[in-house]
Amino acid sequence: MHTGPQHTGTPPPTPGDGRGGPLLVGVLSFALVFLLIVGATVAYLVLRPSGLGGAGEQTTTAHSSAASATGSASPEPTEVVEQRCYSPEYERTSTNPSGKLRGGGLQFIPPAEYSGRGSTGPASFLNDTQIARGEVEKNWYSSATVGLVQWQPGIDYPGNEAASQRIAKCLFTDGSWGGKATERTWDDEITKPVTVAGMPGYETTAVVNFGHDTLERTDATAILVVVLEADEGPSALVLEHAVGVTEHEEAAEEAYESLTGLGS
Repeated sequence: MHTGPQHTGTPPPTPGDGRGGPLLVGVLSFALVFLLIVGATVAYLVLRPSGLGGAGEQTTTAHSSAASATGSASPEPTEVVEQRCYSPEYERTSTNPSGKLRGGGLQFIPPAEYSGRGSTGPASFLNDTQIARGEVEKNWYSSATVGLVQWQPGIDYPGNEAASQRIAKCLFTDGSWGGKATERTWDDEITKPVTVAGMPGYETTAVVNFGHDTLERTDATAILVVVLEADEGPSALVLEHAVGVTEHEEAAEEAYESLTGLGS
């Protein structure tokens, strides 16, 4: 039987003993690993690109707003598509003097045979127009039109020669022919330089022959377009008269011979 402590030769541990070192090292290692994991997670959440909102999207939106505000993201200009036979919105800017019809920089005396009056007609590229008409037969007329040449905005004016040709040809392709004259042909086109009342320009003439029509007095229409360089800008006289109707052929000549600028 033992009545006191047994001594085996190994002393009890003391506070300064080295056996607590491994435990402390383990604790410090765990804390370091934990901090590294937490730090990496926080950095990923803060710095990651975001497609669902957050710092990345706000930066992009702010940049786009700034670009829009400074005009750096302005759209490219729209290309103008040229119309073959352009018709401007009608605007009357002239006033007829006594006994004459005036349009643009030109005026003429309407012949007695052309007693009808109008302001707009089938001629393309003309504005501020005035028209005198003479009836050939029911719903068919000869006419004299004067007006300002107005080209399509955004398209360069081709000059008076090309303008006279274009206005004349558009009467053939886009004119008011109705159902009375079908199977039409464009014949005998001639363009030449002219000077009328001191104004230089170009004259285009042609004949529209009808392969089939329901008319009794004529089977063709003569077209004359003269574009002159008036003080108010390029202006035109457009004549359409029934071929073979003598009084209308003479009326067209009278209208052309009376054509002047506004100062005459």
